[in-house]
Amino acid sequence: MVRLITGMAGVFAALVTLPVMAAGAGMSERHPGLGTGLLLAGLALIVIEALTPTIGIIGTLGLVAFVAGAILLYDAGWLPGGDSLWGLALLLLAALIMASFLCWVVLRAIRLRRQQPRGGQEAVLHAHAEALTRFEADGHTGYRGHVRLHGERWQARSASPISEGDVVRVTALEGLTVTVVPLESGEVADS
Repeated sequence: MVRLITGMAGVFAALVTLPVMAAGAGMSERHPGLGTGLLLAGLALIVIEALTPTIGIIGTLGLVAFVAGAILLYDAGWLPGGDSLWGLALLLLAALIMASFLCWVVLRAIRLRRQQPRGGQEAVLHAHAEALTRFEADGHTGYRGHVRLHGERWQARSASPISEGDVVRVTALEGLTVTVVPLESGEVADS
């Protein structure tokens, strides 16, 4: 988030230094208004990519529009440094910064899509818990007690007796009650 804010502040500072021409007000034959429009559209598309990752499709279009707009402004001599090598270096630097930001956004989106869910039933099933109480027989369904699972106190049931402090594995979830079994001899308890 800090990178996004810093990058956007840099982009804003760069845009303030660009002269913006209103459409039809003294446009030269090189159309710097079109270059500014493409530049702004490219920046907008890159921001949209950052907010709604589309695996780089919109961001790549934004990068192409940004570079095309910067080239038009470079040709018109409207970039800081005019149409000198400094203007070209500024154009390349801005394109590289935008491309690296775009790559970071796309790689982060891909990494997030590959992660397993961390909440809900998927996070509870097969997790290890610690028995907080000795499980008492409840008559017909087995034994009942409480366990600490992911830092929370849960109601639990088991088919076999469980002592306080035993580490158990969750096998099912029904409402706010987990079904647990004692760890087998080969299983290692989570830390």
